[in-house]
Amino acid sequence: MIISNLQITLRPGVKAAAIEAFKKRRVFEECAAAIPGFLSAKLLEVEGAPDAIAVIAEWTDATAFRAWVAHPVRAAQEADLADYLAAAPHTTLYAPSLDFRRST
Repeated sequence: MIISNLQITLRPGVKAAAIEAFKKRRVFEECAAAIPGFLSAKLLEVEGAPDAIAVIAEWTDATAFRAWVAHPVRAAQEADLADYLAAAPHTTLYAPSLDFRRST
């Protein structure tokens, strides 16, 4: 499994509108339909950063992530959401070494 962390810096004052546009655009649903190796994702508001959001996603492997980066659906999403951005997003990939979840 690979985890991607997409850091997004927004133009000042557009966070709520950007999150709504992201939801309305159905970004995760389109990704799931396009890339079988897409497992899950979360859209996160960055604590203490009023103009930042992040997307954490899980992929079966780096090949699935690269397929998404090259996919035309992703390009269309990026174009549709570009007006909210202050700068180009930055992605970091992680390969988990240890995983822990508390039992309930």
